[in-house]
Amino acid sequence: MKKWSTSLVMVMIAALILSACSSGGSSSSGGGSGEKVKLTFSVWGDVNAAADEVKLTEEFNKAHPNIEVKFEPIPSDGYGTKLTASLAAGQAPDVFLVGEGDYYKFVDKGVVEPLDDYLKKDPSFKLDIFQKDLIENMNIKGKQYYLPKDFNPLALWYNKRMFDEAKMEYPNDNWTWSDLTAAAKKLTKQEGGKFTQFGFNAGKWEYPIYTYLWDYGTDIANEDGTAAEGYMNGDKTVAAIEKYVAWSNGPDRVSPTPTDTQTMGGDSSMFMTDKLAMMVTGRWIKGDLDKSDVKYGSALIPKSEDGTRSSIIASAGWAVNAAGKHKQEAYELVKWLSGTEAQKLRSSNGAVLPATVKELDEVKTKEVNDKPVIEMMNFAKKPVTMRSGNGPIFVEQFTGALEKIMLNQSTVKEALDEAAKNVDSKIKK
Repeated sequence: MKKWSTSLVMVMIAALILSACSSGGSSSSGGGSGEKVKLTFSVWGDVNAAADEVKLTEEFNKAHPNIEVKFEPIPSDGYGTKLTASLAAGQAPDVFLVGEGDYYKFVDKGVVEPLDDYLKKDPSFKLDIFQKDLIENMNIKGKQYYLPKDFNPLALWYNKRMFDEAKMEYPNDNWTWSDLTAAAKKLTKQEGGKFTQFGFNAGKWEYPIYTYLWDYGTDIANEDGTAAEGYMNGDKTVAAIEKYVAWSNGPDRVSPTPTDTQTMGGDSSMFMTDKLAMMVTGRWIKGDLDKSDVKYGSALIPKSEDGTRSSIIASAGWAVNAAGKHKQEAYELVKWLSGTEAQKLRSSNGAVLPATVKELDEVKTKEVNDKPVIEMMNFAKKPVTMRSGNGPIFVEQFTGALEKIMLNQSTVKEALDEAAKNVDSKIKK
């Protein structure tokens, strides 16, 4: 899923207070009065982008005559802020979508209803229909808080036309990061002192950087996300980041700087217009790629010299509002939105992968071009945001340090030392 985050901590604290004051009770459909139970649910995007959710809403309402569901999508750029504000005001939807980077954070704020009791009373619905890793990622501190919408593993995407013009072989399963670097050098071009195309995008989005760090044998946090000192600024991390930022630094760079990317229209646009040969991203990009005339392929993310290979599964989970008045009905809606038929519908256009075992197995038998993307599931690891509620603090400080480094405002060591100190200070508070 495309990333969004909420950082309005004070607003979320207010949400906790409101949640505590709310009746938060469950009701049975219709409440015995003959009136329909009314529910709302939200996702990021617009109605056109969420056509599947529109259809699922219509089908749910037909199948549940005592419940009336209204679908209210929120623009992606403002989703986190609007959802946070609505939670604080006690006006949040009954069901809402949460990206994997915010699973812990919303649970820690007490605004997501645990589903365990509902699942125990519902023997007809089993969690084993879903991919095990996805369900485990959505189980926070021993409780099941989310059910999967869909998921996309990160992989290496490459522009076939640029490789063909350079008479180079496409990336393969044996590629190391050194192989990627060598290829990126050959695929980077300059004319009249200006860069016209780049071999690889070493940007500041933290997910691809995590995969590189993990392959290098390091991380920005300890395992339980409680310490940055010695990890974010550890010797291995500093050395790895120095290599990483070197790709986009100086006259011989093979990756665009943030300024280059902005000037040339963004990494996706650059990729589709033959100005960028390779990038590590999720399968959500496939929809845009298929609308363009770019010739592309996917491959496994390169491995380290010792054979270590890493990826991340980007996912989204349906959550029930802990302060909702009709939580039993909201649970029924979450089941509907995450169930088998919903998974089939969303994955039918190939933009996302189904979260259910059977449906994914069917995709595997048919998939050819994007088979490496599915295979990257086998190498997925959890970033700090999926291990601890402190995750957003790590991300904020780490990405801030990267920006300073890429703008040549600080050395790698100095920036990461400062970031690690800030993280640990904020956590202790």
